[in-house]
Amino acid sequence: MSISNKIIIAVFGALFAAVAALLIVQKNVIELQGLQLTRDTMRSTIIEAENVRQSVSELSRRGAFDRPKLLQEYRTSGDLRGSALYKTIPVVAAWNAAAKAAEEQGFEFRVPKHQPRNPKNAPTPDETSILQEFERTGQTDYFRADRATDTITFARPVKLSADCLACHGDPATSPTKDGKDIVGFAMENWKEGEIHGAFILKTNFQRVDQTVRNSMLRSIAWTLPVMAGIAVIFYFLNRRIIVNPLRKSITAIQSASDQTTQAAWQISTSSQRQAEGASQQAAALEESSASLEEISSMAKRNTGGAQQARELARQTRTNADAGAADMEEMRKAMRDIKASSDGISKIIKTIDEIAFQTNILALNAAVEAARAGEAGLGFAVVAEEVRNLAQRSANSARETSAKIQEAIAKSDRGVVISEKVAESLGAIVTGARQVDNLVGEIAEASAEQNQGIAQVNKAVVEVDKVTQANAASAEESAAAAEELSGQSKVLRDSIAELAMLVSGGEPAPGQRAQGENAPPAQAAPKGHAARGSQLPPSNGQHLQPKSNGISTTLRFPGEHPIVTRR
Repeated sequence: MSISNKIIIAVFGALFAAVAALLIVQKNVIELQGLQLTRDTMRSTIIEAENVRQSVSELSRRGAFDRPKLLQEYRTSGDLRGSALYKTIPVVAAWNAAAKAAEEQGFEFRVPKHQPRNPKNAPTPDETSILQEFERTGQTDYFRADRATDTITFARPVKLSADCLACHGDPATSPTKDGKDIVGFAMENWKEGEIHGAFILKTNFQRVDQTVRNSMLRSIAWTLPVMAGIAVIFYFLNRRIIVNPLRKSITAIQSASDQTTQAAWQISTSSQRQAEGASQQAAALEESSASLEEISSMAKRNTGGAQQARELARQTRTNADAGAADMEEMRKAMRDIKASSDGISKIIKTIDEIAFQTNILALNAAVEAARAGEAGLGFAVVAEEVRNLAQRSANSARETSAKIQEAIAKSDRGVVISEKVAESLGAIVTGARQVDNLVGEIAEASAEQNQGIAQVNKAVVEVDKVTQANAASAEESAAAAEELSGQSKVLRDSIAELAMLVSGGEPAPGQRAQGENAPPAQAAPKGHAARGSQLPPSNGQHLQPKSNGISTTLRFPGEHPIVTRR
């Protein structure tokens, strides 16, 4: 089947689906309109009956009816529902009018009531629910369309008016004084405004379905000729606007495809030669880069060792400076200890002198106490104790002085030794500073050497990247050329299929003649593939053709991208 016929079938199918959807929508709309019209008709019928009820009630209030005469006629005939008196009752006149109108419209009319005087007016379960709905909600209209039971129901409540109470009101107001109305029925004591019945009209969906059916037949009668005309017009437009231009485009694409195949074959050959040379150059540059990398590694190790030695020398110098500072503090401490010992020795001498003077005073006090006799006996005991304390203080002072003299001698020796240690540490600090300076110069020289080697290595790496990129580009070019050559054949086959699709089985003119003259695509040399696979990655990646797994995009300078599906 040609593409033209497929397009026509697709468009006609879409048009048919749209028309079918519109017809379904129209059917639903018409059905809703039919239900609305049926509801309005039923409502107008009942409202007309309510108007009759009001008119008869007004005539009765004005005395238009001779009640005694009508009552006498009823009693003579004995037929209540056939008498004129019965027909003058407003609600009776209303349902008679409604029943007549319902018969003309083909509706079923019912007047169900609570506690009906006529057993025929006893409500069914559905009618009971309608009456309860009116009593519960107080609404004035009730409408229900039920497809399950095939019924359409409309109802309006019958509310008791003042004239209704003449027959259904308080039994105490009975005209016959026996609790009954004028026709002999017991009065129910109902109140004005209460709902004790309803006017109900019922019908089925037949008239609505008939209306929908007629409307749908008219719509289909108009739609089919229009669709046929659209299909004929679209067929000729499709042939002129789509099919003929497609045939011309297929011829032009076929010519361009043959030229692309020739160019792809030439590009493939040159790209393979370029890829071989780039692979050899990349291999040689890789060996040079490896050697330079080893030299750079050795220079880095030397620089690292120099940096470690420099750090150790710096730490040694820092420790020596700290030791010299601590020794200086110790010298000051030793001098302070010596000064403190000298001060303590002076204090001990003062204490010894005080103990000596105290002993003399105690002797004098003992002498005076002896002169005093018994009166100075107690004072002599105190003087003796003071003398003993003075002697003990003198002894302690002498012992302390001896120990302090010994400490002073040791302090003097410590000061001398600390002076010698300070001089030795000073010499060590001077040597450490000289070593630190020398190691710093060595580290700086090693760092400069390493920096120079790193710059050379960086340059070689950049050259290696460029070489690798060139090799990868050459491989990509060769692969792209081979892919392009293979896809050219696929393109020719696709064009042939498209021509058969457009023409409905006939190939485009010149398709076979041009398609058979294209040169075959050549495979890449085996050596090139092997060398290309041995190239190491440059910067961790190889350049690859841009592909998402579904299509590969190839672009040549000055040309549009060619997308080939896999």
